[in-house]
Amino acid sequence: MSGDVKRKRPYRSERRREQAEQTRTRILDAAGELFVDGGFAGTSVAAIASRAGVSAETVYQAFGSKPALLDALVRRAARLGDEAPIPEQAGPRAVVAEHDQRTQLQLFAADIVRRLERVGPLMTVVDAAAVSEPAIAELQHGIDRARGAGLAEFVDALSARGPLAVDRAVAVDTVWALASSDLQQLLMRRRGWSRTAYTTWLAESLARILLPPG
Repeated sequence: MSGDVKRKRPYRSERRREQAEQTRTRILDAAGELFVDGGFAGTSVAAIASRAGVSAETVYQAFGSKPALLDALVRRAARLGDEAPIPEQAGPRAVVAEHDQRTQLQLFAADIVRRLERVGPLMTVVDAAAVSEPAIAELQHGIDRARGAGLAEFVDALSARGPLAVDRAVAVDTVWALASSDLQQLLMRRRGWSRTAYTTWLAESLARILLPPG
């Protein structure tokens, strides 16, 4: 009898883990829809719980707070739903491994535009709420720091393959501005650019600014 119990426990533990992950995903999906539609302040934990089909207590148990839930949403979007940190994912690793600078820029643009499409609507929520919500302002600062560090790593990978036409700080700020969710939203959502058009423009614009002529 004791042997049967021991054999069942790993299965039950795995099943509970899968159920918890499914619940977490439902909460994130519901929160993402509601935050984008109604903003941070206009979305209650009760509304998120109702949309996800769980209790408000379950939401708090899974994420701790509404700001932490928004943070988890931004991270999931930026990582394209992958658990691995962005630098460890295939797209960024391909950029680092590439030896030709122009190809690096093309690979970078193709990768980051997919991330911006996912994270852009959520960053609109973050930026609007940061004005009046200290916790979201702190979240915004943290996102900016992480993004700046990631873009600096990209610029370093680019400069490792050849000289740049501008200094490192200007290069990082250039990528920050052109590969931003603000600009992606402006050109793709408001001006109607396709993903291909924006990706091509981004790679070519970065090449003109960051790389020496020829």
